[in-house]
Amino acid sequence: MLWLHMTDPVDRFDAAFFERYYGDPETRVADGGDAERIGGLIGGLVNYLELPVRRILDAGCGIGLLREPLLRQFPNADYEGLEFSEFLCARHGWTRGSVAEHSTATPYDLVVCHDVLQYLDDRTAARAIANLGRLCRGALYLSVLTRSDWRHAADQSRTDDSVHQRTGEWYQRRLKRVFRHVGAGVHFRRGLDPILWELETPWT
Repeated sequence: MLWLHMTDPVDRFDAAFFERYYGDPETRVADGGDAERIGGLIGGLVNYLELPVRRILDAGCGIGLLREPLLRQFPNADYEGLEFSEFLCARHGWTRGSVAEHSTATPYDLVVCHDVLQYLDDRTAARAIANLGRLCRGALYLSVLTRSDWRHAADQSRTDDSVHQRTGEWYQRRLKRVFRHVGAGVHFRRGLDPILWELETPWT
């Protein structure tokens, strides 16, 4: 199983892990306010570009902070949470699996993969990105801690450092095979070609 290519053993993602990074106000790295802003960002851009969203996959959904914000942005969509942690799947009823292995008969209109890929080694992360191309027929929101992020943007007192730090270029090179970045971490599958004005397009 590709799950075993995670940085640490399977039981790393237990109650204590999620209490530290998402529960305790003194140590958590994200909360509901962060999720509201991310949901608004995704919804604003995807709705602006007029992509219909009926099926959402939240790959690595954690405690489900993004579920309600995403469903407010896309009220006619069905939401599926995919999670590696046995603890969270038992507690919240998520689909248990790996973003590198998950499959579906019908691709999703929107796939969210927020702060997941840094927990996978290079080989598994590359397979996960390739699988995102199979899972997603519309928009992908991808956020992942890079080497530069750790040095210049992350709050190192709260952010988990037991991860694989890769360059942004490592991810971009693989994403470009299937996706076009339309801004703020949102990518559209190549072939959809949303209309963007020149200064709305991400600068190089």
